[in-house]
Amino acid sequence: MNRTPLGPTGVGGTGRGPAPPPAQDDAQSGPLPRMGTAPGLPKIEFELSAEQFELMGFPRLQQGLPLTAVLDGGVLLPEPGPEPWYAVQKEPLQPRLTQIGPALYAFAGQIIEADIAYGPEQMAVLVIDCGIVALRVACAPGNDGTLPQGTWETRFMAGFAPLQAIVEESFTSPVGRTVDLSMWSFRRLLLTPGDDAFGAWHTSSEIPPTPYTCDRLLIEARIHRQGI
Repeated sequence: MNRTPLGPTGVGGTGRGPAPPPAQDDAQSGPLPRMGTAPGLPKIEFELSAEQFELMGFPRLQQGLPLTAVLDGGVLLPEPGPEPWYAVQKEPLQPRLTQIGPALYAFAGQIIEADIAYGPEQMAVLVIDCGIVALRVACAPGNDGTLPQGTWETRFMAGFAPLQAIVEESFTSPVGRTVDLSMWSFRRLLLTPGDDAFGAWHTSSEIPPTPYTCDRLLIEARIHRQGI
């Protein structure tokens, strides 16, 4: 295995550029425009980290633009608790992907791809069929350094994970499946220290092509039917 997937840290880039006009990036700017029949397609929310945005070259992101990405849940722990975790079992689980927070999902489904590194500290990168999309996660070992028995293809997994879109890989992953999306709306959490709007969410239909360091960017997208 080469490396574990990037975690949804939202850290990277070189700084936050000038604030966009209020009409474009303000929570009070009114409802977003509607487009065609896209609202009938399944929707999903994920984070685009500042590191990913930088790897993409800081493009202008707008409502309706297509995006092809791997949906990644980061590193999960094998013990249930407050941190993102996973559990593996032999018995079938109904595919599920249910939003429980900002870009945070409870998931269940069958493991369809696996890349497992054996050694003093085992590690696995898995792809789980969650129904409408395939989710990639990295599974950390238990306290004894081993993965739960049965962590491989055909077994079933459940847990919860923060979703991040991996558009540009900074490493080569042996597993992962892309999904085709149309970006729909953006939520930007301003977290730059000293910013007058520190801690505020801004909703818009586009994000300007400027880097950001501390801010977090969540994207709601519609899943293309051919990607289901």
